[in-house]
Amino acid sequence: MSDWQSRFLPNNWLDACSYLKQQQQPFCIATIVAEAGSVPRATGAKMVISQQQQFDTLGGGNLEFSVIKHAREQLEKGAKSNHIERFSLAADLAQCCGGAVQVLFEYFLVDQPLITIYGAGHVSHCLCEILAKLPVQVQVIDNRQQWLDSIGQFGVNTHYHAQPENSVAELKANSYVVILSQDHSLDFALSLAALRRGDLAFVGVIGSQTKAQRFRYRLAEQLENPAQCDQLTCPIGLADVSGKLPMQVAVSISAQLITLLEKHAKTSDRDQQKHQWESSNTLRKQLAGEQLNE
Repeated sequence: MSDWQSRFLPNNWLDACSYLKQQQQPFCIATIVAEAGSVPRATGAKMVISQQQQFDTLGGGNLEFSVIKHAREQLEKGAKSNHIERFSLAADLAQCCGGAVQVLFEYFLVDQPLITIYGAGHVSHCLCEILAKLPVQVQVIDNRQQWLDSIGQFGVNTHYHAQPENSVAELKANSYVVILSQDHSLDFALSLAALRRGDLAFVGVIGSQTKAQRFRYRLAEQLENPAQCDQLTCPIGLADVSGKLPMQVAVSISAQLITLLEKHAKTSDRDQQKHQWESSNTLRKQLAGEQLNE
């Protein structure tokens, strides 16, 4: 997390959801869906819980402690199925309120595409300004802290690495990699490391046709499988979007990424709709079969 981001933590559950998605952290929304007797907060109260943080409140005390503990245990297991738990404040939690609540636990594992940009220069600034408005996770990696500090204003994650090429191994599978560094030798090292992985959704490098030819020749010599060169996109961006100003180049790259991301979104939407239907059907049965008693 950048210093800029740490100064602007969300103060309500709705903003917290957007914040945690951008931070690539899975989270749980805990909602009181039914109540009986005296309880700290009414039906509809929500809080958001990640492994390290929580936002908003269900009233504090043992109830909130137990909700947080349960949510984090499930997040640790990679839970996907939403479910309802009943808490009796007097019998189970030793709270003097004496009432009872049912809490809906909804889990979000942050399936948004991850775009990793190597280089925090002028084109990267413009690109982040665009991508920060899209439903994607964006992180920028550079070996120049002062450039990272200025790019943090767009709300993207920033990471300093003295040798950025060593961070490629840490990327999630199916990540989108955009290489825009200030050094051609670093661009090559990053391209080589990315292509060697073989499990990234996209590897694009800024440059001319001449640079592309030289890179492919050298990559074919150093890659164990020369056919992996075909996974490299260089020059990056759509040819139909011309212009060499930083924003023009950024628009070209964004258009190319959006085209690829739309294909990802269609597949994810189908999977999400199936999961939501299954979870909703299970919850309806659970609610129909349970009675909330004091």
